[in-house]
Amino acid sequence: MKVNRKKTLLLSAIFTILFLFGAVPVFAAEDAIPSIRVEAALQSDGSAVITEVWSVRGVYSGTEYYKVLNHMDNMSVHSFTVKDESGTQYQTLSTWDADRSREEKAGTCGILKTTDGYELCWGIGTYGDHQYTIQYVLDGLVKDYGDYAGFYHQFVSDLSSAPEAISVKIRMANTSLTENNARIWGYGFPGDVQIAGSGILTAASSESLDGGDYVNLLCRFERGLFPQAARADMSFEDLQKNAKNEESPIALYILGAVFAVLLIGGGASFAFFHSRYKLADGTAVRLAARNQIEPAWSVPFGGSIPAVYAAMELLRKGISCDKLMGAYLIRWQKAGYISIEERKNPQGKKEPEEVIVFRPEQTPSAAVEQSLYAILAARADPDGILWSSVIEKRAEKLYERLTEWAVEAKSEGEKELILLGVAAKDKNDVVRFTASGFEQAVRMIGFQKYLIGMKVQQKDGPAPRELWGDYLVFAALFDIGEQVLKSMEALDPAYFDTFSELYGYNSYRMVYFMTMTNHISTTAAPNVSGIGGAAGSVGGGGFSGGGGGGSR
Repeated sequence: MKVNRKKTLLLSAIFTILFLFGAVPVFAAEDAIPSIRVEAALQSDGSAVITEVWSVRGVYSGTEYYKVLNHMDNMSVHSFTVKDESGTQYQTLSTWDADRSREEKAGTCGILKTTDGYELCWGIGTYGDHQYTIQYVLDGLVKDYGDYAGFYHQFVSDLSSAPEAISVKIRMANTSLTENNARIWGYGFPGDVQIAGSGILTAASSESLDGGDYVNLLCRFERGLFPQAARADMSFEDLQKNAKNEESPIALYILGAVFAVLLIGGGASFAFFHSRYKLADGTAVRLAARNQIEPAWSVPFGGSIPAVYAAMELLRKGISCDKLMGAYLIRWQKAGYISIEERKNPQGKKEPEEVIVFRPEQTPSAAVEQSLYAILAARADPDGILWSSVIEKRAEKLYERLTEWAVEAKSEGEKELILLGVAAKDKNDVVRFTASGFEQAVRMIGFQKYLIGMKVQQKDGPAPRELWGDYLVFAALFDIGEQVLKSMEALDPAYFDTFSELYGYNSYRMVYFMTMTNHISTTAAPNVSGIGGAAGSVGGGGFSGGGGGGSR
């Protein structure tokens, strides 16, 4: 599977515009970095012995190379060594003086402590082509997150020259890392991640990296592999959310770059056309800024999940198929088609896992729902139980089926929007909003905005409590389910008890029900299956390592 290149195209466009508007270029001290190869040997205490081989070409200025390690909370680095292509072992100094000359730094290396973390430094030596092999020990890389052990680490970040090729191998002594005990996800670079048949986790670029690319890897392991790992103050699910752009420094950097372009005029047209929508009659309208859209508590399009899903697609605010599935799981729980529970798998790990228990005496009647029901029920055991471990194991094929099903749901949603007069086909047979339909779509965004701020008193008073069931369905679709449940409980604790019973839970367990549903749904997504596949385009906060490096 190939990576989605939206981020790279965005960055390329930004830097091209900045150049055209007179941005000052920055020159590296080498012609290129042909490759960086990384190998991390994990230890049972959570530490890692990391070896990196840097190939550099045409070094013509500067005095040293360095690698930045930032965001090192409860982590430390030591035992740093360097050798060059001749096999010469560099002298490791107890302190590093960045102001020394190239001649003074030649053949030496050291660790420089900074306010943000560490810099691993070594002398360039003579100018020309080189191959440096650096090795260091990173204590505290793997942590115990309660449900799993794991880490989210930036192995390669923005360097003085973008590497032409990168590869990362993660292994563990005397242990084969397989689909049964490990997962891997990649972010920030064009390439693939996988669990290799040799029992190691791998990541490799498929093309040259661009400026701004980086290599973030999220890895998950069975806790028993790291009995001495330090305990983290969050769950692995929270770490995974951080990897999906929450509070992302890179995302903020991109937004800042876009803002800079807007200030100099280069991105104004992009902002204009991105909010511009062509209607079925050939005219065009613009979507108002989110802060100008009024919250609306009425459920859009009669509570039809396919219609809302299709409308969000028409607004270029696509929803992933795992969130679409999650919305149906919430609706099915209340309808009695399924039960989402936590059970101990007699053939699996010791810890209980989330399951979907199918109730064959009651099944959905709508065609789109029947299709999803059949996809999931086909993977259940003879007792009608679909274990989350089975979803993980078969995630890649399951995701392919869910992707096909999502296309079916979108098609059904477009049909409903056309019947409602919300959309129509233009002269080229493309489905677009009608003028009145676009107004309804704006109110749908207002509905999403209402759910997000549900706890805040609205101008037109509280919404009818009988709508809470639909609210929860669409909160799952918009990936804000737990937040909306907490708002409901704060708004009306007494009714929340009654509402929770409709789903077979008490008020105390209701949020956990949503957590289980989210986990089952996201387990089916390709980046969450972690078995293999393309690296994501943007990684979020919460990682360790990174922050730049190269020559200087």
